[in-house]
Amino acid sequence: MSEFKYSRDELDMNKVLKVNQDVSASLEKDTEKTKTRSTADCNISDSLELLQSLKYDKKVKDLKEATIKNGSTSATSSSDMKLDDWDEIVKQANEYHPQEVSIEDIMSKDEIDQSFQELKSINKEFSRKTSIINKTDLAFLSIAIALQVTKSLLFPIIAEKFDYGKSFDKNDRLAHNDKSIESAHKKANDSFRDKHLTDDNKGKWINIVYQTPPYDITKGSKSLGINMGGAYHRMHTLGHDPILGWVFGTMNILTDIITFNNFSSYRVVRNPMRITSNFVSLTGMIGESYDVVRSDRLNLPAAIFAEAQHLKSDEYTKVGLPVPILETVNEDFASKLYKSNYDALCFARDTKIVTASFIVSKLIDVIITLTHGLFYDKVGSRDMFEVRTRKILLISNSIASSSSIIEAAITSNPKNLDIGSLLNTVLHLFTDVRFICKIKKEFVENEISNRMEKELIAIDDLYKTF
Repeated sequence: MSEFKYSRDELDMNKVLKVNQDVSASLEKDTEKTKTRSTADCNISDSLELLQSLKYDKKVKDLKEATIKNGSTSATSSSDMKLDDWDEIVKQANEYHPQEVSIEDIMSKDEIDQSFQELKSINKEFSRKTSIINKTDLAFLSIAIALQVTKSLLFPIIAEKFDYGKSFDKNDRLAHNDKSIESAHKKANDSFRDKHLTDDNKGKWINIVYQTPPYDITKGSKSLGINMGGAYHRMHTLGHDPILGWVFGTMNILTDIITFNNFSSYRVVRNPMRITSNFVSLTGMIGESYDVVRSDRLNLPAAIFAEAQHLKSDEYTKVGLPVPILETVNEDFASKLYKSNYDALCFARDTKIVTASFIVSKLIDVIITLTHGLFYDKVGSRDMFEVRTRKILLISNSIASSSSIIEAAITSNPKNLDIGSLLNTVLHLFTDVRFICKIKKEFVENEISNRMEKELIAIDDLYKTF
């Protein structure tokens, strides 16, 4: 009769541990397998000596390095192994051990006593380093870590479904001169014209709406020592930037000036269309833009409309639009991305996914903060209680993102698990005292706590001010 009480999950865990213990013991006692392994080791050593005597030292060394680098190619290599579902493991354990298994069936009394002493020591050191000694706070810490780990597990699965980080397929895009794009563009231009045109208002704004924007002109750039990259010229002109284009593209359209990604600007002419060597300063372009805007109230709306329509007509083409702003900071990197079919739409998609992940993390923090606040027992001030909450959030985020134990237990082979299995694994692990103890021990012994020392001291200082 065991002196300990067990939950159903703990009984299952005991049974699985007992099965593992028995299997390990049987392997140790299997003299035939031990002999076979010893013989195999001897044969390998003899083979290596023979190869070395035949001057194959370098080939043996290269083979060893290749094996280490690429991993085992055998059928039982770690890359081919599948993680069984927990319920299936428990089912097999029940077939092996139909009767209940207690911890006394697995460990001796001295081992149990030693384990409790170690647990007590780990908990004491963990509490000393974190100042978290309240059982409620410790429970919330486990919940917070589990939630953050769950979010981290689900992110790559969900991100993959939305093609996170992937380039677009040119076959899914239209040619820049596709008839449907040209038709939609013309229809929008005509609608803008018809909406604003009157007998006494036939100014420059009409030309602004219909004429080719200056940043689409490439002839003459080579004489300036600028390689616009042919089909990829959009990356070299700020008028095509999905963000900066609203400012520079609009001014370019108003003044017939082209601004490159190094912020240098040059005058363009239209008969024939080419870029001239006539440099225009930024202040000069701003001044010209201001004069054009003042000359007719429709010039600015027309330029903004023309910029919007041009960006819209370009974004779904086979070349797309470049990642915003990047070309002004790192042209080489921006060029590599752009030419590998990673454009502004890809960036916008990935930004939404990353933003959603950030929001979920903050939402978890809010949930923990609000729920933990419900346990305020009015002993001490509310401010002191909130300091405890801050520590829970800080430590949980650090452990969830830095723990090698969590990485090994859950994330080392995530592709072999579906979402349901992942969540089930997290649930079992974070309700297991032994697993929580391992995480605490890791926190106490390695650099996680050292890296957080300044933050924890700052929170303690804040605590002292209340």
